Amino acid sequence: MKLSVIGCGYVGLVTGACFAEIGHEVVCLDINKTKLKELSRGNIPFHERGLKKIVLNGIKNKRLSFSSSYKKASLSDIIFICVDTPMGSNGEPDLRNFYNVRDSLKQHFDSDKIIVIKSTVPLGTNKKLADYFNKYTLNKNYMISVCSNPEFLKEGDAVNDFMKPDRIVIGCDEENITLIINKLYKNLNIAKKKFIFMSPQSAELTKYASNSFLATKISFINEISRVADHIGADMHQVKDGMGSDERIGHDFLNAGLGFGGSCFPKDLAALNAYQRKNKISSGLLEQTVKVNSDQIKYFIKKIQNEYLLDLKNQRILVWGAAFKPNTDDLRESMSIKAVKKLSTLANHLYLYDPLCRKSKILKELKNLKNITVLDKKYSSDKRVKCLLICTEFDEFKELNFKLLNGYKIFDGRNILNRNKVEKNGIEYFGIGT
Repeated sequence: MKLSVIGCGYVGLVTGACFAEIGHEVVCLDINKTKLKELSRGNIPFHERGLKKIVLNGIKNKRLSFSSSYKKASLSDIIFICVDTPMGSNGEPDLRNFYNVRDSLKQHFDSDKIIVIKSTVPLGTNKKLADYFNKYTLNKNYMISVCSNPEFLKEGDAVNDFMKPDRIVIGCDEENITLIINKLYKNLNIAKKKFIFMSPQSAELTKYASNSFLATKISFINEISRVADHIGADMHQVKDGMGSDERIGHDFLNAGLGFGGSCFPKDLAALNAYQRKNKISSGLLEQTVKVNSDQIKYFIKKIQNEYLLDLKNQRILVWGAAFKPNTDDLRESMSIKAVKKLSTLANHLYLYDPLCRKSKILKELKNLKNITVLDKKYSSDKRVKCLLICTEFDEFKELNFKLLNGYKIFDGRNILNRNKVEKNGIEYFGIGT
């Protein structure tokens, strides 16, 4: 099938490349011509495991192309909207890019089209867009159908998530359109039970509810970690005890610095904004955000307490800048937030990340003068005797104890074995461990 994907960010590029990989002919559109030029050469502007390979494969097989022409994109019968919807000042998603796509596309329509929304949009957007196109095509000889197909891609594992999904949610009131979208995924050989059909409103809410629930689970376990610190419990043991209950499960029960990234904070803010706007009482989701914000303060307080609240002479090594492992995404990174706060308290900070480019990190920390971004994970500054682990990259689990002699380690992701660290004469401080 021929389809167009509007937006070449994380979601759009993964969606387009994966559809091309399973046999469809895909045009990916973006207004950034410099980005398109690089993508046409197979150069990916962000790190996403396995993506470069399938982009190059799609280009080679002539199933994947890139364009800035809405006229070309509008030739496809199925058009996916995958543009960003960033958080606005009031918490509501900013839909300017989304509506620019709508207005740019409609100028070229002259036959039946299916618009599939993958962008995370405010509740009710699918209906508003459908009503808009129904009015627009009232006296025309073609129809525009709107369908919701929310994405559930984890950064760092997005290609695998697309190819082997937990579920595919299709929100549409038109059965014939639902069947067409269903066929798009046919070559993935997905079990029938993994397709979940529902109304567009339900699909929109499923996306928000899923991310909000996972975020709430993280905030819950982080709040429990503070109790564990107080009574001397071990969160690794608590996790095993809780997670063994099949109703709870082990996933998202790792105490740490909290959640970040482009999805959880934004989706929680959007759902909270919707509740406020429609006078729907909120408590749990607001507290989820508050606990997450307080967790970074709690971690820094632990560091301060160990140094009797005086960090002004301390030089600190920080491992991890990205919000999670296997990505170079700095959006809402708890590590970056910790570094910004500590820069006002400590003498100097040395920051290392295995995937984030130095220029990208410095751009995020451009106004801070006491930050050095390292090309390797150990600092040559002998005055450094404090290590913070802020992102759970696998390489941070392996330590050179000789180079860390005399250090205090503050493990913000609980990835180290306390006994092993302490047996090597190093002080260890985890989150609820």
